[in-house]
Amino acid sequence: MKPTARSSWQNESTPAWSRRHLLKAAGATGAVALGGGLLAGCSDAGSAQASSSTDKIRVALGWLKDIEFAGFWNADASGYYAEENLSVEFQAGGPNAPDATGLLANGQADIGVHANMQILLQAIAKGNDFRMVGAALQTNPGGLLSLASDPVRKPQDLVGAKVLGQVGAKPQLNAIFALAGLKRDYELVPVGFTVDPLLQKKGKVLTCYMTGQPVTLEFKHKMKPGKDFVAVTYESLGLPAYATIVFCKQSFLKEKRDVMERFMRATLRGWQDNTKDPERAAHLVVEKYGADLGLDLSEQIRGNEVQITFMENDLTREKGLFRMDAERLDGPMYAGLRAAGVKDLPDAREVIDNSVLDAVYRGRTRV
Repeated sequence: MKPTARSSWQNESTPAWSRRHLLKAAGATGAVALGGGLLAGCSDAGSAQASSSTDKIRVALGWLKDIEFAGFWNADASGYYAEENLSVEFQAGGPNAPDATGLLANGQADIGVHANMQILLQAIAKGNDFRMVGAALQTNPGGLLSLASDPVRKPQDLVGAKVLGQVGAKPQLNAIFALAGLKRDYELVPVGFTVDPLLQKKGKVLTCYMTGQPVTLEFKHKMKPGKDFVAVTYESLGLPAYATIVFCKQSFLKEKRDVMERFMRATLRGWQDNTKDPERAAHLVVEKYGADLGLDLSEQIRGNEVQITFMENDLTREKGLFRMDAERLDGPMYAGLRAAGVKDLPDAREVIDNSVLDAVYRGRTRV
């Protein structure tokens, strides 16, 4: 099923994590209305045709080759990169792979796609001259998952709780307490990425990614959102952040700006296609790009439907997909990071470079 409307559940304090809520009818096209400036066709003579040879670029992904990168798979499979005279090599990330920031810093990749804004910003603070070109997800899908019998919907529900999660989640949990004016009172129980510890009630709540563990509960365990489990984003708990962030070195922008513009133009077309048909990218993941991961098709489709709802806000509706706002980064996002103990944050107006998207959306495409 194709999503037919914008959903705001991910920003609610008590979100209705449900298929019905996500797929409310709104219009005859069956596509999410994701704002002005969307690309509508092939590049014109002023872009790809300006390069007589194919440019090879290496893209370091911040995670496994799953549905998180749906738009990139669409762009590749549809030949959008090829139309821009680009040959793209995607390098998978994951728990046992080098971080994308390190690969770019060491010259082993040209462009990165990072899910974790904090890691990226801290890499910049350490001296890496990275620039964030755009973010697919305007709301980070990270959050907390609990059973409806003992739900976590607001910061106060975490007081005295056993939190199942990775050690790296501790700063975020601390920030939730600090921003809510609560005394820090919880126990972190280190676990992996499965839902099993939560189902075994080894803790009250599990750190999660909205396109992952809640989907597993819904499909594999036949549990109903709201009735059997509750999922809330970190943003709804006071910690907004961007995710699926495209970044590169400033030197790459200076020396190969045309390549970056062509890459983003093709990528945006792939994400635009994804909003219209989330099932296609799921098939591409399961059957091609992530074929060795043993992914479940139904879960990948559902995860993609959820992911699409995180792509829009007022800015993207006005200026197009992937837009980033330096004021939002410098304001509530940095406030959350500082509450998490992050220091030496870079100047938000320097680390975001809107010039690539400005060029792509300035009419350098044709119907």
